[in-house]
Amino acid sequence: MPYPAGYDNSNFLFIAPYESDRKKWKSLAGVNLADGHKFQVAMRPTANQDRVIPDSFRIVLRNYLGKPEVKSLAPDGTPCTGTTQGLLLRAKIIAGKLVPVGKETDRHWEKGEDPSMLDSRVYIYEKQRKTVVADASERKYWSVIGIRRLMRESKLSQAPISNAIKGKPVRRQTLSIIRQTVAQIKA
Repeated sequence: MPYPAGYDNSNFLFIAPYESDRKKWKSLAGVNLADGHKFQVAMRPTANQDRVIPDSFRIVLRNYLGKPEVKSLAPDGTPCTGTTQGLLLRAKIIAGKLVPVGKETDRHWEKGEDPSMLDSRVYIYEKQRKTVVADASERKYWSVIGIRRLMRESKLSQAPISNAIKGKPVRRQTLSIIRQTVAQIKA
């Protein structure tokens, strides 16, 4: 969508009433949710750049096809980009605490006729909230730097640095400290 003068995708979120008849779009007015300013819809750009031009289906489709696949990895194991090609790999999912589903469980499991609910080995995978895992490329570089040097420079103990290098979950703050330390070492 071509933005009015002084706006870009960071400060412009335009909404207008729904109208399926394209001929009536010229009379539509909408508002920028970011600042509350009202704008008129136009089918062609104006000299003053004071109108909003809607995207065509071709533009929407082209933008969609160029979006990265966030649930997969590129063939080389890095995150996908809009130009990634080839057979995509599965992204690694790290579960938090495993909770066995037994006799005493949430009542929502009783709804439906799923025979797997009778299996005592069924688990619920809970989302980890306060921990993160470093990227493989970061971990590889950190192992080259060495645990001892990272300990000296960051003032962290061996356990969290070792866990971060091994790809185990660590607290967000710990990962941030390691990244800051590595940035200082690089500089």
